[in-house]
Amino acid sequence: MFNTALYAINFGEYFYENLDCFANFITKLGLKEIILIHVIDINILQHSLYSRYNKKDEERIKEIAESKFKEIKKNLEKYGFGVKYKIRIGNVAGEIANEANTENDDFIVLDKKTSAETHSFFAFYGSPLYEILVKSNKPILITKRNLKYFSNLSKNDNKSNFDCRDLFDDVLFATDFSDSSLKAVPFLNNIPSGIIKEMTLLTVLDEKTIDNVNEKDLNTFELEIAEKFENVIQNFKYKFTKEKSNLETIIKKGMPCKEINDFIVQTGKKLLVIGFKGRDKENLKEIFLGSTAESIVSALPCSILIVK
Repeated sequence: MFNTALYAINFGEYFYENLDCFANFITKLGLKEIILIHVIDINILQHSLYSRYNKKDEERIKEIAESKFKEIKKNLEKYGFGVKYKIRIGNVAGEIANEANTENDDFIVLDKKTSAETHSFFAFYGSPLYEILVKSNKPILITKRNLKYFSNLSKNDNKSNFDCRDLFDDVLFATDFSDSSLKAVPFLNNIPSGIIKEMTLLTVLDEKTIDNVNEKDLNTFELEIAEKFENVIQNFKYKFTKEKSNLETIIKKGMPCKEINDFIVQTGKKLLVIGFKGRDKENLKEIFLGSTAESIVSALPCSILIVK
């Protein structure tokens, strides 16, 4: 079971919708408390004011944030969990990661607006979201922001058939069976029984690896993959099995990021769970290209839970 989540707010467009969406699905997860954090970027603050920056300007902006938080807190407490808020001034990523690392938060929640301009690794690479992913040692749930989602907390008239309240109903767990990727299993086991209705286990094999396996060893190779899938199922305590019709195992060949992304687009999955192994500092290719988790986040085909 989970107790506390840290939710980062930037007071951007449609943030009420995202909060309402978040509150709906964490109610299902049984969280007792959420901590809202807003970080005022000191660099932007200093360059956005017409007059020279001084302490009064800082206090004025903090008062505005405080006023917004009081309204948000009042609305969110109706869902039945405790609500706290914190206002920080400094580096956005650093403050959020530090807050999460020093507190007993079970995971961080971030939202990311999707647009054609942000669908590249390099756009993501320099963003605060990327820095939080690297600096934080907590699991991170990145919710796909849909600007047309209708909220009970807002007066916007835009509506959409996208409903994140069932975000955890159908989970895609992509794994390469490494220790880092399997760290997601304990996290998923903490989700209350019955919340996840369907689970898909997906692994992507290097095409060259398969092509180099001769026919004699192919059966052995397939048995090894089947055994690895079975071990994962055992670790889930058989909550998901083909016999219960709530489990599907998929094997793809090719580049992990592309195959995972294509599968999500084809199936319409709303939540991808993936482990984060970081990058090998000695491997220049990984330093340049980043990990599979980073590449997928940059494309953001759906909401993503990254477990460390």
